[in-house]
Amino acid sequence: MIDSKCLYDANRCAANVMVGKTIRLVSVVMAVSLLQGCFGAPSIDDTMDEYTARLSRVLDKPLTYEALSQEASTNSTLATSNIALPSHTYPTLAELGNNVTPLNINIREFYAIQDCELGRIVAERNTALGKTQLPSQRLQYEHRLLNVLANCEARLQAADNPIASTVAEWRKQKQVQYQSVWANVVQTSTEMKLGLSMAGSPLQASENKDAKATVNALNFINGLAETLKQKNVVDINVEASANNNGELEQQLQIIASSRLPAKLWQTQAILHNRLVSLNQVLAPALNSVQCKNGVTSDKATILRNVFYLYFIEEIQPIASTLNSYHYQLQPLWKQWAGNTALSAPFKAHIRTHAIDNFVQYSATMKAHVSLWQDFLGRCNLSPTAP
Repeated sequence: MIDSKCLYDANRCAANVMVGKTIRLVSVVMAVSLLQGCFGAPSIDDTMDEYTARLSRVLDKPLTYEALSQEASTNSTLATSNIALPSHTYPTLAELGNNVTPLNINIREFYAIQDCELGRIVAERNTALGKTQLPSQRLQYEHRLLNVLANCEARLQAADNPIASTVAEWRKQKQVQYQSVWANVVQTSTEMKLGLSMAGSPLQASENKDAKATVNALNFINGLAETLKQKNVVDINVEASANNNGELEQQLQIIASSRLPAKLWQTQAILHNRLVSLNQVLAPALNSVQCKNGVTSDKATILRNVFYLYFIEEIQPIASTLNSYHYQLQPLWKQWAGNTALSAPFKAHIRTHAIDNFVQYSATMKAHVSLWQDFLGRCNLSPTAP
């Protein structure tokens, strides 16, 4: 409907229209800002999409993800250079679980240990709940059992009870099995599977929930393997934290919440897979840009600006965060690689992402930076803010 007043006052009407458009524009901007606040910073995939799209427009060459994917499908070299996501390589439960043999106690022996707390602990394991313990609950049970066995053995020896030697054999058996019980927590806990394979979303440059706490949580769980390792007797005064199931559950929840390792490995796979194909096409495209006698051209300057705004400002900070957490966790992965209680398929999963794929990702990032350094040097440009 046309405002009749506009027929007589065109200037006022035009002003009203402009105000209306301004209000709508402000509303849209506010809505976008609110959405960004809800969903956080753009993902590395989004940033790579924008980066390659801008380069494509400036170079007038198909460098987008779709174009490069199509080229990779016809180029065996590009297709085989991609690395897998962690969700694609995590072993099945059948490959991971350690079978832990329970204590074999006959009726006579069972009644002989009733004066010890051991009788109650053994009976607890035979209940319906005891037979369906989660891996973390089983580890706590084994801690308690080992301590009770040590106490019971000492009491029986003091009373010259001949069953003391039998209890000593039980303790040695459980001592040997402890590493397998710990390994079941690492390999088969739902929280650990989430943390080591199901990223949910890639890493961000900052504000990665519980990421720092996850490094501590993984080291805490790793420390439980050392608590009773290679000891002939059980330390009755074992650390409370190691024998505290509530603390263990809390640390597992942190790992499940953050999923830091999976995010690191997913992000390095995305960066490698996107850049390895981009590098091969971008190198000749940049070489074709004219900078005669080192004289900077407008096209070269625009390309430098795209490189700075997207790679330097957006992609490199994510890579820097990834590298930082990778090196913090590297000693842990090395320990797990040498732990005989952990299964070969599990260690292969860790080695693939924490070592092999990281090496490939690092080389691809370095190649991309070198490519730009050569171009910027040839065109007498520096990678500074536009």
